[in-house]
Amino acid sequence: MSTYTVQSVSESPAGISVSVSVPPDGNKEAGTAEFLISREQWAWGRLSPGDAVSEEEYGRMEHAAVFSRALARTREILSYSGISRHALIGRLRHFGFEDDVCEETADYAVAHGLVREKAQTEHAVDTYLHRKYWGRKRIVAELTARGYAPEVIRDAVAAVPEEEFMRTLASILRRKYDTLPDDPQEKQKMILSLLRLGYSAGEIRQAIEDFGG
Repeated sequence: MSTYTVQSVSESPAGISVSVSVPPDGNKEAGTAEFLISREQWAWGRLSPGDAVSEEEYGRMEHAAVFSRALARTREILSYSGISRHALIGRLRHFGFEDDVCEETADYAVAHGLVREKAQTEHAVDTYLHRKYWGRKRIVAELTARGYAPEVIRDAVAAVPEEEFMRTLASILRRKYDTLPDDPQEKQKMILSLLRLGYSAGEIRQAIEDFGG
């Protein structure tokens, strides 16, 4: 089994940098590997120059360095906006990380509260309903497109009472119309616009009846 030797170890705000000499392997000449590992991923205690590192430990260091880079990139991505686990994996793939590292990093982000899909979807539903005046169908479509899990979306939408969607739909009609259009074409245009906002035909029909009443 090959033995690797620590050449240098240093600390910085970014983490712990370690330089390891790599023995020759087949046609590959001996060389030096440089790793930057975050403090939270460091698992080697106090290494000193000259310490021997087994091939297995070298592999763990290599993985920890890649994972540390992926985690740093994750925090950078999440500093701009909250995204789903699925979307985070896509972003990390875009930056060139291997699939297993993307999955591992996303799982870590969820487990440590960096990605909070439940809170994010609940906030999104509230925003889409009360600021954009979207109905249930469009909200579900948007959150699905953003990569949230179906069960998370279902729970977030189900937490909003049906009456809340109907109140929002009624407020749209009140803001746009003093009286509802009698002309069939205008009425059809109104219905189509409400369907595009994500309200069902039944919800629209009920809102029109309530408006007339």
